[in-house]
Order: sequence, then structure tokens, then C-alpha cells
Amino acid sequence: MRLTGRETIEVVARFVVATSAVVLLPTIFLGAAFPAATRLAAGASRVGRDVGTVAAVNTAGGIAGSLLTGFVLVPRLGLVRAIGVLAVAGALVGAIAVVKSGRGARGVTAAAGAMVLAVAAMAALTPRDRLATLWSGQRGGRLLFYEEDARGTVAVLEQSAGAAAFRRLYIQGVSNSGDAPASLRYMRLQALLPLLVHRGRPRSALVVGFGTGITAGALLADPELETRAVVELLPSVVRAGSLFAGNLGAAADGRLEIHIGDGRQELRRRSRRYDVITLEPPPPSAAGVVNLYSRDFYELARDRLEPDGLMAQWWPLPAQNDEDSQSLVRSFLDVFPYASAWTTELHEVLLVGSATPLELDGPTIEKRFARGGIPEALAAVGVESAPALLATWVTDRKGLERYAGDAAPVTDDRPLIEHAAWVRRGEIRRVLPRLLALSTDVPLAAGDPLRAAVAAERSELMAFYRFSLDLMAGDREAAGAALREVRARDPDNPYYLWVAYGATSR
Repeated sequence: MRLTGRETIEVVARFVVATSAVVLLPTIFLGAAFPAATRLAAGASRVGRDVGTVAAVNTAGGIAGSLLTGFVLVPRLGLVRAIGVLAVAGALVGAIAVVKSGRGARGVTAAAGAMVLAVAAMAALTPRDRLATLWSGQRGGRLLFYEEDARGTVAVLEQSAGAAAFRRLYIQGVSNSGDAPASLRYMRLQALLPLLVHRGRPRSALVVGFGTGITAGALLADPELETRAVVELLPSVVRAGSLFAGNLGAAADGRLEIHIGDGRQELRRRSRRYDVITLEPPPPSAAGVVNLYSRDFYELARDRLEPDGLMAQWWPLPAQNDEDSQSLVRSFLDVFPYASAWTTELHEVLLVGSATPLELDGPTIEKRFARGGIPEALAAVGVESAPALLATWVTDRKGLERYAGDAAPVTDDRPLIEHAAWVRRGEIRRVLPRLLALSTDVPLAAGDPLRAAVAAERSELMAFYRFSLDLMAGDREAAGAALREVRARDPDNPYYLWVAYGATSR
């Protein structure tokens, strides 16, 4: 990038160098292995049959190897040891081929045997977590947890932003958020916001995806809930949950039902209904996750909601380009006749959908806000009152319709956002202002006693967003003025302080 000034060229160059160094040479040898094996096996009088036999054995080996590696070797031995076993097996096959050919001198046969021993020694001496330590060093963090199983690798790194330290969850090498104050804020709101604005008396809630456990753990703050359920695909993710202090001990709390399995299949398999369904999934661009952002999934979730139930979907603004966000929103709008958007954090939005109108009543929400551990859980992330909660409102269905336009929805047979283009640098500076421009008044009744306080809180939050966008654009003078306005109104807000002073990057 220093030579060209183009980010795309830099990314392509990295891929070319990495694939050439890691993939090219092994691929060449693998490609040469089949004709070499055919040459060794084929006799002059039965070439066709022998070539067919080699092809059949090669195909059967490919099938058996995939099953054995994925379901036996990796879960039992780990990735490094599994690679070691395969390397030894490959070296042994090569050595046997040399001996069987009868064409190798004694020195060549000895060299083949030495090669097998050398590969076996390297496999045995390489630490089981070698790949994890190399990866964590590249990420710039201290490895706290690492597990491998048939469904993926799970790691927890302790990283720092300025003087502050936080922990981050990685699944298959992809960041799935962490416990920094900004992450705590949006994940706690993913659980508590729909519970607090629900038009009825919510008694049951389901979280699809345990992740860091922060969304699921936030359910523990509401004493009125009778059913708190979470579905997580990877057992290792739940075992890593104890490392995240912000989840209120979710992994070990008996009040939380934790089911291991696919969240979508869990909804399909059970007829159980919920007042709130919310999600803590990986980003929509991560492999295999798009089926939690599709119209088909929302239809299934809608059928598992109580009549006044709410569906809450995470919308990560920086994780995809604007046009992909439009498709994500269109999928949601196609299923839920009543939909709204709430800005749970500078980089995150929460879509809330239902089959019935969302009725916001300030005094009712204020009363709910004060119960159990809710005030403490939300004050810790900068949402210090019911008006501050309601101030995160962005727009209603009409605004979201204008945003989505004529974008094609994400469906199971058209998983658009999983195969999207690379995210453009600074894309949030395009998406967030466009979304905020669609803001509508918080739909409180004209005589609602919270209207004035909500307006003041909303003005403060928008000033903070102006500061952040001005800072991203490099306009330090305008950013400073906006920050001074925010600090004059709310000098001790932990979320504002973290973003402004406690972190240098996300």
C-alpha cells in the first residue's frame, strides 16, 4: 500500500504471497502424486484396469480421509497433531512407494526412511497449540483459551486499547466481539431493550448464539423473566464464557437454559414460543452464518413468537458495505410488518420487529427500567435512565423502507451478504450518517412525561456521534467542539469516556 496507495492492491498482494508460500508447493506435489502412483501401479498388459483401480482408491481415500480428519483426528488430537499424523502418513506412503518400485538404490531407500522419521519427529515435537500461539502473536494479544473440535476453533485473546485491556472471542479466526465497554453496551441492549419496550409483560426470552455470553447474561438482570434460554452451536464457546466478566456469570448460572445445537434447527425442532427472540451471532459475512440473517430464518422466528412478541436482530454497520446492509434490512422488513431501528452503539444497530404495533409508554418503561439488576447493568455501559434508553431510537418502518429501497432480500437460496465484496475502508462514515438522516421522533404520546428528558438525551447522543464521525474524518476542531458539548452534559458517562479516551481502535 505504501507503493500504490491502494488498499485493494495491498490485500491482493498479501493473498498472492501467502498462497504462494503456503499452498503452491504442496499443491504441485499433490498434483504430481496421482500420475506418479498410476505409473507405479499400472502394468503394461492391464493399463486400463490398473488406472481405474488407482482412481477408485484415490476417490475412496478422499472420502475416508475427509471423514476421518474432520470427525476423528481433529476433535481427538487437535489441528496440529492431526496435520502431523497426515504428514507422517504421507511420508510413509512415499517411502513404501520408493521401496516397492524396486528402482531405488540402498541410499535412496535409507533417505526415504530417514524422511519418515524426520517428519514423525517434527510432528511429535511441535506443540499442540503452535498454530494458536502464532496466530495470537500476529493478532497482538495474550492467548487465554484455545480449543478445537469438529465444528471449529475457539480462542480468547486478551488485548489492549491504549491503557485499557479487554478480552475478545475468536471463532475460526474471526472476531466475534469481546467485553470492551462498547461491546458490553450493545450486547446488553440486545437483550434488555426489547424486554423493556415490549408492549405486554414478557416472561420468556431466547438468545440465539452464546458468544461472549453478554447478551444471554443480561437476561439475568431482569427478575420478571421466567424462561431464559440460549442456543449455542459450539460447546467450546460456552466453556470460554467464564473468561468474560461482563456476562454476569451466564455460563454457570442455573437460571439460564443452555442448549448445545444449531439455533435455527432448535427453533424448527421445538414448538416453544417466546416473548423475545434476540441474537448474538457472528458477523453476517462469516462463513455459514448467513442463515441467521435470511428472510427464511425470520419467518421461522416469527412463528415462534408470542402474539405481541419481539424479534431483535443485530446489525453491525462496519462489517459490510452499504448495499449489503440494505439487503439485510430488506429481509427483516419482508417478514415483520412493524419494524424499528435503535442505535445501541456507534457501530451497531438493533432491528426490532413484531406482528403488532410497538407502543412506547414512558412511565411503564421507566418502572421496568428500575427493577432487579437492570439499572446497574445498563448504567455500567452509559445508559443511565429510561430516557437514555429511549434516546437510542432511530427510525420506524417508513425510515427503514427508505433506507432499504429496492434491495434484494437475503434468502436461503440467495445468501447475498455471505459472498459480498470486501468491506470498503471507512464504510461506516457512509452508512451511519445516511441512517441517522432518516431519524424520526421517538413515538411517545404527546403528553408522555418523559418526552422532554428523551429529547435532551437524544441531543446528547447525537452530539457524541458527531464527535465520532468528525474524528473519523480527521476534523479535530469540530470533533473537539462536539466532545466538549457532550462532556458538559454528561461528564462521567463510561461509554463516552471509553470511546473518547480509553481506546485507540476497535
